Amino acid sequence: MNFYYDIALDFLENNYLFYDVAKTDKFWSIKKIPLFQVSSKTRQDFNLNKIQVDATFLKMIENKTVTATGKIKYAAILADKNSAEAYLFNDEGVVTHYSPLALVDEINLLEVIYTIKNIEINYEIKGKNKINPELRQEKYLQNLIKEEIIKLYHQKNLLKLQFLYLEWFDILEINIDVIYNKMLEAINEKIDAQAEKIGKIIEMSYNHV
Repeated sequence: MNFYYDIALDFLENNYLFYDVAKTDKFWSIKKIPLFQVSSKTRQDFNLNKIQVDATFLKMIENKTVTATGKIKYAAILADKNSAEAYLFNDEGVVTHYSPLALVDEINLLEVIYTIKNIEINYEIKGKNKINPELRQEKYLQNLIKEEIIKLYHQKNLLKLQFLYLEWFDILEINIDVIYNKMLEAINEKIDAQAEKIGKIIEMSYNHV
């Protein structure tokens, strides 16, 4: 059996892209994990669908993943010649958690995947995975800023709203309704560099309470 060594994996219930990392994510320190080369169709099926593998594959990977603190019962990395991802399975063989690889690990892995024999995994498709087009960090900032604006508006805290508005738009506005409506409109459109700046200011204000 082939293994990949010394990797940090971010196992989550939903399948996110490698750059969609949230501050609340907890990484597993993996010492070694089974590595398999599969067809591009298999990789696509695992990426887009809810998958259940058979007992033969489960037996093959059972207790083979070693962490810094123990073992994971059922886990593996599946890769084709273009991409790779790690998976956790339950006792029934259903994929329960996903972890993309950091870019450096994926590049390193794809350099050696050609030396690994392609295997066929018997699996069933049990449904479609939910695809979320929004990045979690963007959604977090959007909610943080929106909640702060609404709270300050209902508190009639013109001074703090003026400060955020000035930092955001470089305009000193005295009308609280104008401030409230324009900031809500802006945060509902997109998260840009200015919105990220406002989010950091709000976070810092809570960290210093």
